[in-house]
This record gives sequence, structure tokens and C-alpha cells, in this order.
Amino acid sequence: MRFLTTILYLSLLAPVLVRAQLPVTLPPGAAAQFMVPQPAVDLARLGRISATAMFDPPAVRVGDTTFYRVTVGATENSTVWPEVISVPTELKLGTAIRGQVGLEDGTAFNPVTGFVYEVTPTAAGRFVISNFVISAGGQSVEIPATTLVVVESNSIAPAAVARRLWLDVSSTNLFVGQPVRVHVMLPAGPGNQIDFLSDIQFNGSGFMTDKIATRQTVEVVNHDGQQKPAYIFETVATPLTAGSLALSAQGFTAGRNFGGQITISGQGQPVVIPGGVPKSVLLSSEVVHLNVRSLPVEGELPGFTGALGMFRPDQPQLSTNRLRVGEPVHLKYGFKPRTNLTRYVPPEAPRSRDWQIIADQPPGGGFTLIPLTDEALETPAIPFSAFDFATESYYDLTIPALPVTVIGDGLPVQLPAWSSDDDNSEPRKLSALAAMPGKTVAGLKPLQLQGWFVFLQILPVPGFLALWRWDARRRFLEAHPEIIRRQKAKRDLRREKTALQQAVAAGDAGEFVRHAAAAMRIAVAPHFPADAQALVGGDVLSQLDDAGRNGTSGETVRKIFAAADAQFAATIPARADLLGLQSDVAVTLQKLEEKL
Repeated sequence: MRFLTTILYLSLLAPVLVRAQLPVTLPPGAAAQFMVPQPAVDLARLGRISATAMFDPPAVRVGDTTFYRVTVGATENSTVWPEVISVPTELKLGTAIRGQVGLEDGTAFNPVTGFVYEVTPTAAGRFVISNFVISAGGQSVEIPATTLVVVESNSIAPAAVARRLWLDVSSTNLFVGQPVRVHVMLPAGPGNQIDFLSDIQFNGSGFMTDKIATRQTVEVVNHDGQQKPAYIFETVATPLTAGSLALSAQGFTAGRNFGGQITISGQGQPVVIPGGVPKSVLLSSEVVHLNVRSLPVEGELPGFTGALGMFRPDQPQLSTNRLRVGEPVHLKYGFKPRTNLTRYVPPEAPRSRDWQIIADQPPGGGFTLIPLTDEALETPAIPFSAFDFATESYYDLTIPALPVTVIGDGLPVQLPAWSSDDDNSEPRKLSALAAMPGKTVAGLKPLQLQGWFVFLQILPVPGFLALWRWDARRRFLEAHPEIIRRQKAKRDLRREKTALQQAVAAGDAGEFVRHAAAAMRIAVAPHFPADAQALVGGDVLSQLDDAGRNGTSGETVRKIFAAADAQFAATIPARADLLGLQSDVAVTLQKLEEKL
């Protein structure tokens, strides 16, 4: 059984083992990625992990927003951050966000992990978040204490304002699969200084962002009635599930390692890009809620494959409009999106009685048509439709039929009929009938389509189950050999009892004694274990209880073994009276058999 199991496992793993022996190939240009010099990780810095904590801004009014920021000089996956931190009850903490960025100083790579909480104070005063210890990089790191000053809501607002990202979504009422533009903006700070963003990511579930269709610019934007220059990161998000989705953004401030600051002059105030390596700060945006609906089922047109948005169809073109039966022709079509926010899924190949239709490989753009008859006068119309978000309805984009001429020359359209007037030869005759009928079948239905064929496929399953049960039983008996010894002793004991009865019936006292002693040895042999022929009367007596050894059963065992051993004495005593021990021997054997 183990051999069969090993063969089965090897047959299942054979494709994997073969693939594992194939040489590894890289796409063109991929090998060059290994030759690009990468900055080394600053291992010395990892040995002295530091952490900072601050409120940004450190002074606010009651009800305003500030951020509790913690920066740890370690990787995110090596930092164990507590789920709940101890803060004064007057400070309401929002959900924590976290992120990791790598700082490069030209020679080494330094990982930094940031944790940010949005904090809203509910009372005025001076509040402290005490220091606490976390685990980072396999060592204990102390987060220092930090203080927040909160003044009354009617007081003059502190000069500093909390920096955060602006998240703008072009539309918040969407359909599943509808692409939408997403802008992440970082307004300029004091003095119109612009910070760039790095490691931007979007938080939430149920949507997908495009990693390729991104754009980064610095523009003057209008936000809440304010005209301010801002760094803008633009991408496209696509909702994948219906319902209310929460979307937010986060990113680290990042600059450019210039020798000095760069000033961009133009209309309005100049924009300043600070020089030097800036301090990376993790910023987040407010949550934007998206209302996502499923596509309506009512009004769906034939040929809808998931195309979303507005498309303008091009005129379909055939490689030729004159062809023969069985000769392939290529149909080319095209749909141009009217906006960039579309989702195109090519039409599927329909079924046709007169044409074989094969769709091109993705991304599509054509069909291969093969005429099956010369009666076809035009190509089949290919149904196709899309869903328009503006009108919230489906519209038809069916590829129309095109006229063609199909020629059937050279093909045997009709077989010639035989006529006796064709020539003067003798009429054709049937061959002689067979002497015996051939094999007959009940029908022309293939075997694999008949009902009993399914049960034929199931037959090996009971066989494998029986084989598995047999192997399990074999291994169990292998681990418990005493069961086999007891079963063998019971069989041998039944055989000796039969011989004992025959000796009594024949009146042969010698055979009676010999079979009685053999039966007693067999009954106690599994308890030692030992060969039955090697046991003596004392071994049999040891398996009886005290009452049995001192009573009739013990006396019977002694007499039987004394008579059996007398064959080795010089003078053999008379043994005719031993036949009277038949009932006592039967009782003794019954007691011994009960212990098997």
C-alpha cells in the first residue's frame, strides 16, 4: 500500500518536478535590473533605532483638528504598534494610519515608519500623552512624551494649521466598473513652499487604482474658495463592488535634493520649491464616501460584455468581399472612446448556421469568418452594446452585416445519379449477402454517453476504499500481535476439544490425557507469550484464580499433567480412571478460554 501511495504522489508531482528543472528565463531587459546599483541598508543605524512624537500643530482650539505623529526608524513589518494607546479622555483619537518610506542619503538606505492619529480636543487645557515602549527591529524603543495646548473655541486661533492632504473625486455617485478620476493634492505651506509626495497609497476596500495612468503636476487650485498652489497626484480608481465605499489617501512629504531653493515666478505669488533633503512627514486626507450602484438589469441589450462609457464605432472592413466556401476572411472593426474614463470589453463571437466565427486574441479588434455554404450573401451581424453612465442606459453598437459573394466552384455539391442509359455495361448488382449476421448493437449512442458508463467510472472507488481498509487492518494487527496469537489459540483449542471428545468416545485414556494437556497449554500460551509445547502444568495453574488453583480445576490440571508426564516414568500406572475427569477438564478449559 505504501508503494502504491508513493507511486501516486510521484505521478502528481511529476509536472512540478519537470518544470523545476527547466532553465529560468528573463524577459528582454530584465537582467539589466540586477546591474543597477542600489543603496545599501544602513545596518549601523538599525542597531540604534530612535523614535520621535509630536502634535501637528502643537496648539489648537477646542473642536479643531490636530495630528499626533510618531516616527520610528525601522521597517513597518518589524514594528509592533499597540492597538490602543493611553491618552487623556479630553482627546478623541481617530483611526490610526501607518506607512513606510525609505530615506536615501546618497550612500545608505534608511527605513522610516510613520504612525498618525487625527486628534480632536473636547476641552481646553494642557494635555500630555505619556511616553510608552514598543518593539521595533527586535528591540525595545521608547516613544517620547508630547504635549498639546488647547485653548477655548472663542479664543484667537493659533498661527499654525494642521497640514493634511486634499482628496478630490470627480464623481461620488458611480456604477460598478465606472472609472473615476482621483486627485490627491498637497497645498503649499507658509511662503508658498511646495512639497512633493511619495509612497502615495489609497485606503479602503472595494475599489482598484490604476498604477500606470498617473500624472503629477504643480497647479493653482481652488479649494473651499481659496486659490492656492498645490502639488497634485492624479490617477484613476474603479469601484469593484456595490454599496457605500470609504476612500482616503496618505503619503509622505518628499522633496528634491537641490543645492538651494527654486522659485517659480508667474501670475500671482511665486511658488518656492525648497532645496536640501526635506523631513518625511506622513500626511492623510479626510474620508470620501462613494455611493456605488450595480448596473441595471432592465433594458440590457444583446451583446453586452461589460463595455462601459461612450464609444464611437468605426466602419467595419473586410479583407475581401469575394471568397470561396471554406476560405477565411478577416473582419476588422474599431470603437473609439469619446472620453478617457471608459472600460472596453470586445464583443464575443456569435453562433451562425452559415459561418464559422473566430474572435481575435485579446485585446481584439477583429473576427475571422469562414463561410460554410455558397448561399451566404452577407456576413452575420455581430451583436454588441455598452452602458452609458450619463444617461444610465444601454445603447446599441452592433457590427452590421456586410455584403459578400461566396463561390462554391470545384466542390461536389451533388453526387451524380446512376442511369441505365449511361453506357452499355451490365447493371450494377449488390454483392452477395453474408452467410452469418454481424454484430448487433442496441443503438448508435456512444458508450460514454450511456447511463451505466457513469457507474463504471465509480467502480474503482470501492476498490480503493477496500484496499485502504485492508491496509489499515494490517497495520493495526502489526502493532498488536497479541490479537493474532489469541485468534490462533482459539482455533487450535477448538481442534483439540474435538480430538478430546473422540478420545472419550473411543475409551482411549492415553489419547484423552494427551489432548487434554495440549488443550490447556494452547489456552494459556498467548498470555506469556510462548510456544504451547514449552509450557508445563505450573504455567496453566498460574492463569487460574486462587479458588481455581486450590479447588477442583487445580486438582484436575495436576492429575492431567501428572498422567501426561508419566510416559517418561519407568513404570506407567493405570489410567483408565482418568476418563472420569471429562467433565472437570471441560470446566477448566472453559475458564481458560474465557480469558483469551
